[in-house]
Amino acid sequence: KRLLSSECNVGGRVFEIDLFPLSNGCFASISEGKASRMGAITVAIKSGERFTSSALIPESKGAIFAGMVGEMIAEKLHGIAVISLYLREELDTSSMKTLINEVRNLLKRD
Repeated sequence: KRLLSSECNVGGRVFEIDLFPLSNGCFASISEGKASRMGAITVAIKSGERFTSSALIPESKGAIFAGMVGEMIAEKLHGIAVISLYLREELDTSSMKTLINEVRNLLKRD
């Protein structure tokens, strides 16, 4: 497997997105700024038709977004997603949609 990376400019904010897909899931990092940073950690899993996500290290700025990304990755890869999310400030709905689409595009490359 290989690391899938992208730099995404959203409303003047720069995000580094790194995905490391595995046979049963994915490690994902979404980090605001030019340097990738560890952030809040969320784990998501698809079991049957249900999703479960849990914040291991909570994030006040993007907890819902991290869960959404994790559940989307878990569904696409039929497994476990571990998400690290580092934000400097809140995301608006438009920025969330753009970043989720960028993650989808990266997963299509694999």
